[in-house]
Amino acid sequence: MLSSGIRILTGDSHSIIDLNSETRINYASNVKIGSHVWIGLDSLILKGVEIGKDSIVGSKSILTKKYGSNVIIAGSPAKIIKENITWDRERTYI
Repeated sequence: MLSSGIRILTGDSHSIIDLNSETRINYASNVKIGSHVWIGLDSLILKGVEIGKDSIVGSKSILTKKYGSNVIIAGSPAKIIKENITWDRERTYI
């Protein structure tokens, strides 16, 4: 489930060159998003990120690494703030 304003980047747009070797050092890398993942408003997912299945990404989070399944990920930079969760799209009102 995707909210609005999400950006997923697989590269840096510009090359960074090592002066000693004259080679590029910032190659692009795929992003992998598992099934049943809820990504919150205005989240930024950077190259190389993996999000495991049944996870939640908090609004305005900046993801920079690999995260497991069944977790809540939030913050800048994002970190796992809760484990052993899942979620349901059905709205409940108490």
